[in-house]
Amino acid sequence: MRSIDAAKRRSARRAGEAGAALFVVAMTLAALASVGMYALAAASNEVKTSGYERQNTQTHFLSTYGVLGAAHEMMASKVQLYTGLMLSQSDTICASIPKSATSQTIMTTACRRLGSAELGAAWQGNIFDAYTGTVPYQAGVAPGSFGPAPTQGDFFIELTEPVKAAAPARYAVNLNFCFVNLTVTSNGITRPLPAVPDWTQTYGNESTEVQRARIIAGPMQCPR
Repeated sequence: MRSIDAAKRRSARRAGEAGAALFVVAMTLAALASVGMYALAAASNEVKTSGYERQNTQTHFLSTYGVLGAAHEMMASKVQLYTGLMLSQSDTICASIPKSATSQTIMTTACRRLGSAELGAAWQGNIFDAYTGTVPYQAGVAPGSFGPAPTQGDFFIELTEPVKAAAPARYAVNLNFCFVNLTVTSNGITRPLPAVPDWTQTYGNESTEVQRARIIAGPMQCPR
């Protein structure tokens, strides 16, 4: 009888709880689920952030590559050609030339745009090694210049503001040779191409960076 009475008392107590234990269990599971969702969201954000940082670094080096390529390209024979083209056949598509200037002269509008293909025409080897896979991290496919994922990358430069520069120290100034100071504006661009029709709905985005430098090139024939 004692065991029956004890069981009745426990049953009465459970009836008085009105599902409190089930509520506590449900709230605990909900809290654990929210923690898990937060962890998944944090991990996803970390992956996206690291990808954006990598792409930003690639874009930075592409822009730097343009400045270095321009300095390498501006040899004596080339600077004579490019300066002549800037002053006689200025490119009208240059983004670094202000279009709203009230008074424009040939010196303020002089510009020559050079793409990576034109800059690298005389260089040995390819500028970029393309990734030949159709999906990221494709088995058996070697990474390209931008990693193991389909990515487009390019750069172009604009030469502007040609100004006569002083000859270097101890350089003969009686040979009718001149030096020119040029502004180099380099634009680096990257855009990943995931294997989906609309790349803007994924982690991909277009990244651009602009660098500017002043270089002294020459010698070249002084203008008559």
